[in-house]
Amino acid sequence: MLSINNLSVELKSSDNPFIILRDISFSLKKGEILGIAGESGSGKTILAKTILNLIRKPVVKTNGSIFLDGRELKDEKDFAAIRGEKISMIFQNPTGSLNPVFTVGAQITEAILTHNPKMQKKEALDKAVALLTEVEIPHPAERMNSYPHQLSGGMNQRVMIAIALSSDPEILIADEPTTALDVTIQQQILLLIKKLNREKNLSVIFITHDLGLLARIADESYIMYAGEMMERITSADMENGTMRHPYTRALKACVPVIGDSREYLNTIKGTITFNGHAFDSKCVFADRCERKTEKCLTQKPEFKDGFSCFHPF
Repeated sequence: MLSINNLSVELKSSDNPFIILRDISFSLKKGEILGIAGESGSGKTILAKTILNLIRKPVVKTNGSIFLDGRELKDEKDFAAIRGEKISMIFQNPTGSLNPVFTVGAQITEAILTHNPKMQKKEALDKAVALLTEVEIPHPAERMNSYPHQLSGGMNQRVMIAIALSSDPEILIADEPTTALDVTIQQQILLLIKKLNREKNLSVIFITHDLGLLARIADESYIMYAGEMMERITSADMENGTMRHPYTRALKACVPVIGDSREYLNTIKGTITFNGHAFDSKCVFADRCERKTEKCLTQKPEFKDGFSCFHPF
């Protein structure tokens, strides 16, 4: 349904140019929930924005192609035709993404009328109430008159999902939709997305830094590091610990376990690096990897058989 081939994006700044995404390829099937995970700075959000052509200079797409339903999206006209109509996105920080001076009802109605200009306002208002009902907001007709600051973070996230669904898209990109929400609300949002996926056959790209969330919601996941794909893994493999790439294992080891007697939490040594042309012939994770050899420092591993590593587990 959605196919990304050898996608590369760079920051073309004169001060500090670097590669944000390098040769990213994956595909999304109809009705699938596909996970994207990695540390902050891995390029997950830029990947989501590039799919919708929401990046602007000095961030520039330098290579690759994006296909939707077999048709390549080449210019802004192509992307404008599918943005919202075919693919919608839930952005990080729902409260910050909503306009504080308009009611949530006005904002949902605006989104509906934008994609359906011939629709009567009364019909749009009714659809907005129906959308709030669909995302399980209690007393939806009353909530239409609420402002974002009058709602909790979880409620605002549901409003964002309602806005994303207002155009009846085929694909939903959820960019860390549970960030800053408590565990109980996180679970409710996950269940809501799974329900929408099941009932509407909605394809979902679910972006997070939490491997535990991916194991609970995604059919298949890609692990990213510094703008590169490290591993493709199923939720079953994630739960069973069947991971090939050292980075995926290191991420998993950082997740605290109930009953663990460790005095300190595990961490990955060092910090995530900017990807640049210095890594054209070197593994981007090598400097932080405990399994590195001289080969990792002089050759670039290919993404093959579901991982990108010379010394997998």
